[in-house]
Amino acid sequence: MNSKKVLVSLLAVSFAFVMVACGDSKPKEEAPAVQETSADPDLAKGEELYLQNCSSCHGEKGAGDGAAAAALNPKPRNYKAPASEWKNGNTIAGITKTLKEGIKGSPMVAYGHLGDDNIKILAKYVEHLSKN
Repeated sequence: MNSKKVLVSLLAVSFAFVMVACGDSKPKEEAPAVQETSADPDLAKGEELYLQNCSSCHGEKGAGDGAAAAALNPKPRNYKAPASEWKNGNTIAGITKTLKEGIKGSPMVAYGHLGDDNIKILAKYVEHLSKN
């Protein structure tokens, strides 16, 4: 048997095993979202913006444990940290300032390109994460 036939045979057998293994299983329920945000459209949009722009460093729940966090110095903010540890505070105004200006001397860059409306919505979501 040549190597192409062996490869095709292995792929066919692997596919068959996958189909058998998956065929009898019941569909799994999706994990619930970090917090219920659907009741407030701003929080739902804020969550979307957060997952696109912030979670890689700050983590999905804002614990400062995103995939990129290990390579950053200083480490990303854990949103559960006391307000006194936040550079600009953990209020919507302080978070907005951080999003607009970034934090000099840190990996936290400015997100002005998102526009004022999206920054306001994102700040509201970050504040929500800090309290939940």
